[in-house]
Amino acid sequence: MPEIETLARLSELVDQEKNFWDQGTTTVIYRGHGAKSFRLRPKVGRLVAPRDSATPAKVNEELMLELFRNQSVDRLTTPCLHDWELLAIAQHHGLPTRLLDWTRSPLVALYFAVCKECETRNSEGKPEREDAEIIAWRCKKVPLKETREFLAKHGPFDIRQTVRYVPRIVSPRLRVQKGLFTVHHEPTEDYEPPDPVIRIRIPYEKRKQLKESLFYHGIDESVLFPDLDALAHHVQWCQTDSY
Repeated sequence: MPEIETLARLSELVDQEKNFWDQGTTTVIYRGHGAKSFRLRPKVGRLVAPRDSATPAKVNEELMLELFRNQSVDRLTTPCLHDWELLAIAQHHGLPTRLLDWTRSPLVALYFAVCKECETRNSEGKPEREDAEIIAWRCKKVPLKETREFLAKHGPFDIRQTVRYVPRIVSPRLRVQKGLFTVHHEPTEDYEPPDPVIRIRIPYEKRKQLKESLFYHGIDESVLFPDLDALAHHVQWCQTDSY
C-alpha cells in the first residue's frame, strides 16, 4: 500500500505509475475518506429508521426522495429529467442516498480525505486519530450512450446490481468536483469493486499539512462547494486558528 505525506508524492504516483493512467477500455476514478476503516457503503445504508417507521428494517429511501422532490421545486436551478438526477442533487446536498461519491481528480479525493480533523469516533464518543485513505479504482469505461439507454430502462430503486453513474452537470458541485457515482442495489451491504483498486494511506499527522498544501494549489472548500455557506466556512478557516 503506497503512503503519501506530501502533495508532491501524490503527483509523483499519478504521473509515474501506469496503474493510475487511463488505458484503452479502462479508466481510473478516485474516492477519498478520512478514516482507513471506512467501508464502501452508502450513507443511507449506515443509518437506521426511526422507531415508528413503516419500514423499521431499513430507511425508507423512496419516501425521503419524494419528500425532497416535493420540497425542493422552488430551489432547483436545473430541472431533473428523472430520479437519477434528483438523487445526484440530493446526494450533493447531504441527503442520505444509495449513491457513493467518486471523482476523476486525485486532488479532489485527497481534499475529502483530509478536510476534517477526525472522521470517526470511539465507543465513548471521542474522536479517533485514524489515518485517511484514497481509493484509486481502475474500472471499465462505460459509453455514455449505453449509460443513457440503461437509465431510460431502469430506475435507481429497481437495479439488480451496483452500477456507475456519470450524471449530467445538474449541480455546480458536480462540475468542480469532477464527480460521478456508484449506485448500490444493496445499500446496507459493503461494496467490493470487481476491478483492481489501489489504497493510498495518508498518516493522520500529515492531514492538516496536506489540507494547507491543497489550498496553496487552488483546492479548498470555497472552490469545491461554490456557494455562500462554503465561502463563509473557508474565510473562517483562513482567518482563525481552526483545522
